[in-house]
Amino acid sequence: MILTITLNPAIDIRYEIDNFEINSIFRGKASKTAGGKGLNVSRVLRLLGENVEASGFLGGNSGEWISSKIESIGIKDRFIKTDVETRSCIAVLGKGTQTEILEPGEKISSNYIDKFLEFFKNNFDRFETICISGSAPQGVQDDIYKILCEIANNKKVILDTSGKFLLKGIEGNPYLIKPNKEELEGMLGRELLTFSELLEGAKEIKNRGCKNLLVSLGKDGAIFIDEKNDIYRVNIPTVNIKNPEGSGDSTIAGFAYGLNKKKSIEEILKLAMACGISNAMMDETGNIDLGVVKELFDKVKVEKI
Repeated sequence: MILTITLNPAIDIRYEIDNFEINSIFRGKASKTAGGKGLNVSRVLRLLGENVEASGFLGGNSGEWISSKIESIGIKDRFIKTDVETRSCIAVLGKGTQTEILEPGEKISSNYIDKFLEFFKNNFDRFETICISGSAPQGVQDDIYKILCEIANNKKVILDTSGKFLLKGIEGNPYLIKPNKEELEGMLGRELLTFSELLEGAKEIKNRGCKNLLVSLGKDGAIFIDEKNDIYRVNIPTVNIKNPEGSGDSTIAGFAYGLNKKKSIEEILKLAMACGISNAMMDETGNIDLGVVKELFDKVKVEKI
């Protein structure tokens, strides 16, 4: 069983408007999903057949809606219920464009944070793998992910966040972090212009505390550095992309699933990338096609370098 943590979930509202432009009025096709990076991870894990419990903060009518949606697909709701409304995030998809409006999340009071930490301390030991994803709402301390990693230091904690939460979180020695190239450059404070510079930068970040590091490179695949500092180059096939949103979360789900099933690192990386690519080929965020994943698995190439 896997635990996912989404401290800042949202109702993701997506509008499809081909001729979108500012200062106009449109009637567009809308869809709503229970969003937040950790819930995307949870959905893909369920599609892979894994038992999942999800925690974080939910509140108000929006929180109740998200709870009902995740429970309906077999994700066990272990969220702390708060007195503030869970946020909404809006994406407007035009012809070749995507505009996003992301609410930051209402301030969470310290008593709810204490309740969450109590839940985590009392329950983390039931899970072999814990996936912590996304940002945190206002009121939550910057080092919250460091605290969680330190509490669960005997577990495989996968941390997928960015900015100050990643910089602090890595101090807790997580099992894996998954920055993309831009996030890696942000952590280092410099551009990585060549493959050699990319490798050196990845090693530098890994040495700050995480056990394993997966750097996603979009269409160029990924680089993985393991606990022994062995380096793997992952090459992926070219496909037609529909919606890349949630592909990183799907990658995390594939990695966590493979890890829990005790697969080899080559198999884990192939499954992770296959899940990420499959999501990008789908219309819905945080969704995969198991048949496509199986096909892609055989096309992903992992080379130790």
